[in-house]
Amino acid sequence: MNQELPPGQESDEIQGLAEVVAKSLAEGEDPQSISQKLVDSGWDPDEAAGFVGSIEHHMMEAQHAGGGSEVQGWMIWGGGLIVINLLSWMFNWGFWIY
Repeated sequence: MNQELPPGQESDEIQGLAEVVAKSLAEGEDPQSISQKLVDSGWDPDEAAGFVGSIEHHMMEAQHAGGGSEVQGWMIWGGGLIVINLLSWMFNWGFWIY
């Protein structure tokens, strides 16, 4: 970035910008177009590409490490087992799923 900001304000600005970039990436916007927007606002092209690439990398790591959809799938599966077993008990069905 070309302009100098006080240390606290600079980290707040970068954090806010990182959130905007992450949101744009999550919405499917092309990383190169996001980088170009940063360049248009005064960023060095290499710094802009590195910044967007870093955020994209962290988002992919979080997605793989967290396994958000995988956890949700396990919760649905477990909930389904509980519901089926509860219904088996309530209606005296002859099968249980353990």
